[in-house]
Amino acid sequence: MEQMVTVLNRLSEIEAAAVNVEKQSADEKRRIAKEYEQKTLDFDQEMEARTEEKLKDINEKLKAEAEEELLKMRRETELALESMKKEYDQNHEKLVDELFHYIIGE
Repeated sequence: MEQMVTVLNRLSEIEAAAVNVEKQSADEKRRIAKEYEQKTLDFDQEMEARTEEKLKDINEKLKAEAEEELLKMRRETELALESMKKEYDQNHEKLVDELFHYIIGE
């Protein structure tokens, strides 16, 4: 009978150890899941910050290019206007005569 009690005690100890191992395993699983979740959040935040910085750089570059293109167009327009004014100043009499003859049909 004493052997049976010893066996039962030993089985009880083994079961308690198994329950303890199972509890530790569940705790470790929760800890790892929490750590993984935090790493995922950190990664997402880092990627969002990088993306935002790249978008900012791209927007600044596009804005600078647009401003440069606008300045170029202004210069070209000013040159065209100056050329037209010069043409008018040099040939306004001739242009008026041509227009007059065109209107009256000669």
